[in-house]
Amino acid sequence: MRKNIEKIIGLTLCVGMLTGCAKTPESSLVKPKGSSAMDAYKEADDSVDMVENNTASDEAAADSNSAASENDNTTDSNNSSSAASAAKTTIRDLINAPQTYKSQVTDDSAKLVINTDATVGIPDVDKISAISVTPAEVTQDLLDRITDAFFSNATLYTADSYYIQTKSEIKEILDGLKEDVANGNLDPNNWGTDDDGNYIYDIYADIEYWESEYETAPEAKTLVEGRPVAGVASQASDGQIMEENSFSGVAVMNDGSKYYYKTYSSGSDTLAVRIKKTAKAGGEALPTDTSWFDYTDSNGFQKPTEESIGLSLENAKKLVQEKVDKMGITDLQCTGWDYAVCTNLEDDNTLSNIGTGYHIYYNRVINGVPITQTMDSGGNLEDMDSTMETWSYESLEFFVDKDGIASVAYRDPYIIGETKTENLSLLPFSEIMKTYEKMMVVTNADNMEYENSRVYDIDRIVLGYARIYEPSKDAHTGLLVPVWDFFGTRKTETEYDGESYSDTTDYPTWSYLTINAVDGSIIDRSLGY
Repeated sequence: MRKNIEKIIGLTLCVGMLTGCAKTPESSLVKPKGSSAMDAYKEADDSVDMVENNTASDEAAADSNSAASENDNTTDSNNSSSAASAAKTTIRDLINAPQTYKSQVTDDSAKLVINTDATVGIPDVDKISAISVTPAEVTQDLLDRITDAFFSNATLYTADSYYIQTKSEIKEILDGLKEDVANGNLDPNNWGTDDDGNYIYDIYADIEYWESEYETAPEAKTLVEGRPVAGVASQASDGQIMEENSFSGVAVMNDGSKYYYKTYSSGSDTLAVRIKKTAKAGGEALPTDTSWFDYTDSNGFQKPTEESIGLSLENAKKLVQEKVDKMGITDLQCTGWDYAVCTNLEDDNTLSNIGTGYHIYYNRVINGVPITQTMDSGGNLEDMDSTMETWSYESLEFFVDKDGIASVAYRDPYIIGETKTENLSLLPFSEIMKTYEKMMVVTNADNMEYENSRVYDIDRIVLGYARIYEPSKDAHTGLLVPVWDFFGTRKTETEYDGESYSDTTDYPTWSYLTINAVDGSIIDRSLGY
């Protein structure tokens, strides 16, 4: 029951993330976004040198008939002017971007308000390139390095052998279900009834299922040791391959703590690694429905601090970096962190806070320009009927509490390819802001038919890399390009059946709009193009 509710909560979150992401209308902003867009990615003009040369030439002509002393002064002036021009070579200067930006935009109804009072984060570099990327090969060496980084001193069992239920365990389940029936409790999970008044949960079908499981269940468990093996595939009952590089296991540490460990390649993931602590030191099991989230003001929990966590941020970062080093991942850097909370779904379907910690994430930083961290994993399909092959973003994330690393997710490592354009010509900041203010209204237009109000407070604007691709043409070749992302808070007010509802979304890495810094096109982060 609780797992089903958790799935519903997750689905609700996904639906919420899609709200406000109406399909970009046909306009001049809809442009090629993948490899075919390279024709639009031109080298930037050497505008700084042009300014210096024109300045020096004009001053030399004006001073050609001056006295020697005036020439000396002019020389000093020219040197100062050239030095000033030479210093003005960063991206911020070239696109004329301020340190902060402030504006307010509303739609015609005034129900949609976009308040912007934001810092403008730009890498301190003088150029940004467009760079080709492809998926890294999943090798045995890679899997071994990951496994040994976390579990070199653990006993690693296959999940099938560890979690198989014995006859005595199944009998206990059956006895409980039959007792419910005897007491007339046909809805022990409180799932309720359908529109026809029938119980959603069929207790008799559940009893029948467990009786069939009992017939083939072992008297005792036989634990089998194992570890990930490159190329191993899991198969469905019909023989079809479900996952490549597939392994599910339980690591029992020397101190009695336990971790669930899974690797696979399937769907949009060229490789996915999941590690989650399931028991504390000494063997005390953690609740099965625990999940880690970024802390937000809207989740109703008290904001964590280093004192409440019981571990300093510095020590948490050191702990994580040690694991990254052991994994042999040298091409990703720690690019940020947020406070985090660990929640559990209780029997009454409410979330309780059972712990706090840090969310620490790693990204590539290429020539001083990082890939911007966002909540979106990419690789989504445009619709449920699509058969297109997709590819998620590279990511490496850790959740850490006072007891150490609680959760790890590593996905879709890249191979950096050739530089397609060395020094991209970027649109002026003012032009990006015009696009932002226009498209925030356009992409939210459909929602305003159902909401009483929607207010954005954007407090962070970031220029960084994002990977784009064209899955319909090549699902495994992408391009790192500079994009602008807009972060902050969204508050909505709605009304349903006479009741008013409000919702606040303030996840720190939720980008409400992504704009290609080269051509001004809108990128859907969930799709990757």
